[in-house]
Amino acid sequence: MRFLGKAAGGLYLLLLYLFVAGPLLFVIATSFNPATSFPAPFEGLTLSWYAAILRRPEFLSAAGTSAVVAALAAALAVVVAFLAAYALSRNGSSSARGAMATLLASPLLVPQVVISLAILQLASAWGVGTGFWGLVAAHAVYVMPFALRLLLTGLARFDFAVEEASRSLGGGWLSTWREVTLPLLRPSIVAGFTFCFILSFVNLPLSLFLTSPDTATLPIVMFAYIESRIDPMIAAVASVIVLAAGTATILLDRFLHVRLVD
Repeated sequence: MRFLGKAAGGLYLLLLYLFVAGPLLFVIATSFNPATSFPAPFEGLTLSWYAAILRRPEFLSAAGTSAVVAALAAALAVVVAFLAAYALSRNGSSSARGAMATLLASPLLVPQVVISLAILQLASAWGVGTGFWGLVAAHAVYVMPFALRLLLTGLARFDFAVEEASRSLGGGWLSTWREVTLPLLRPSIVAGFTFCFILSFVNLPLSLFLTSPDTATLPIVMFAYIESRIDPMIAAVASVIVLAAGTATILLDRFLHVRLVD
């Protein structure tokens, strides 16, 4: 009976993993299909759709734009999240900290399309336009709660006595942060940055109303591409993104001992 229970549990987990990863595996398999439509019956194996990406300069340019926007938004979000999480962990009652944490996480409760429209209207009212930095700001606002949650988790296990020890030995606040606090919080900081980068890179709704031809991100270019035609090249682009995200997760876990997932 015990063996049957373990077998049933293993089968359940296998089916659950297949249910979650099934669509992703289908997209990856389709990227090797030589058929010219999507979806289509599998006709063989080819790398031609991956080679076709290199012949589309708009995809390469948009990927570069997405990477820059995601890096800047993730860096800004992590800085803001660290300062907020540190202040919440060091000061105030538990009820006040909970209220402030909920307020800072409020962008998660608002649909992304609503956030992008609100930022668009705000920029128009102020006469500052949107452009590149408006896009970065919008992405930073959206991904900041994720970094905040990871940093709050890291600070919940942080022993602030080590900071007091550093201060008693003559270290200032900045040197204490640089030599003690930030190194100890490195896993949370790196995980927050990586998670925010991935979320920003693949984001479509926020970018939909805030991009221009000069600041088009990769999801926007992909969305425009499938409006006129759809073929396995889109599956190839998606597979490259998934491969990059998976590789980053494995490298962080292997070399920096940072886990994005449990």
